[in-house]
Amino acid sequence: MNKVLYTSMVVLVTVWSIFFITRTPEVPTNSQEVAETIFVSQEQAQISSIQAVSPAVVGIANVQSERIAGEGSGVVFLVEDGNTYLVTNEHVIDGADYLEVVFNNGTRINAEVVGSDIFTDLAVLRLPGYEASRIAAFGNTEDLKIGQTVIAIGNPLGLTFAGSATMGIVSGQDRSVPVMINPDGNERQWEMTVLQTDTAINPGNSGGALINLNSEVVGVNSMKVSAQDVYGMSFSIPTYVILPVIEDIKEHGRVIRPTLGVSIIAIENLPPSIREEHGIPENISNGVLVSQILPDTMAEAMGILPGDVITHLGEASVQTVMNFTQQLFTYQEGDHLTLTVIRNGEELELETEVIILG
Repeated sequence: MNKVLYTSMVVLVTVWSIFFITRTPEVPTNSQEVAETIFVSQEQAQISSIQAVSPAVVGIANVQSERIAGEGSGVVFLVEDGNTYLVTNEHVIDGADYLEVVFNNGTRINAEVVGSDIFTDLAVLRLPGYEASRIAAFGNTEDLKIGQTVIAIGNPLGLTFAGSATMGIVSGQDRSVPVMINPDGNERQWEMTVLQTDTAINPGNSGGALINLNSEVVGVNSMKVSAQDVYGMSFSIPTYVILPVIEDIKEHGRVIRPTLGVSIIAIENLPPSIREEHGIPENISNGVLVSQILPDTMAEAMGILPGDVITHLGEASVQTVMNFTQQLFTYQEGDHLTLTVIRNGEELELETEVIILG
């Protein structure tokens, strides 16, 4: 009897277990309809945004010695006084004998370089006497959230695949990516401020648009990490970097930044004999040594001397040459600039008003 009762209990428990495992909760019909509507809306937003911005994304052929040396992308941002202006990467136009811009309708126009900036990898081109039918609107990169959908539009692997679109999400804001630049004939390391996404970016996408689902450009695609075992790390220049740069270039042909007028060397790179020669105290581990002063510059006006060690720019500590340059670039004409220097073992503060020369 007990065995029969036990067997019945086992069967009962097993049956109820199956019931609870296999039972599907009832879902109201209207919830299913809402879910389907959201899915369709997301897809439609993607399609609409691509269709709205694609005509403003162009191909750029970099022609050197009568052959195409490279191909990239660009974004039309302004039509003014019968001319069309577009933004692209500096590395897309570097070394070109001339540049040809190709629209998605097949129109081909030779472009003039208004100016470029190696520090932000941006350039502005002008199409004289040509009025593009579509311009792109810029959105705010700083409003993007991690996980938000973004779409890259450009020409991966060249004009054969013109107008390609790839989709991903925002992976990170305000990333600093080390790059090598050659602004004055001397190659050196620099750090670019970029937006990180997992959107597929390939050669030829450089200079193209990164857009949100409101049909706004939130970045200019610039680079990706190409290394074994690294996937889905792409970088775009954010609009808060793009907008002031293209405004300066359009107005002045270059980016307006202060120049101190010195040649400097990082303290960490100095041998002990040079430290001793310039009287640099042993407890000073960060800063830059001034090796040369250029005439008629801010450095000369504020009394900087060769052998001075700059330890602070304003309240910010100076770590390296790159760090010093990045801090200096944040100042605008008319700003008050204070440098803390060590001279013959004594700490001094030198001050001036920022003046933009040239």
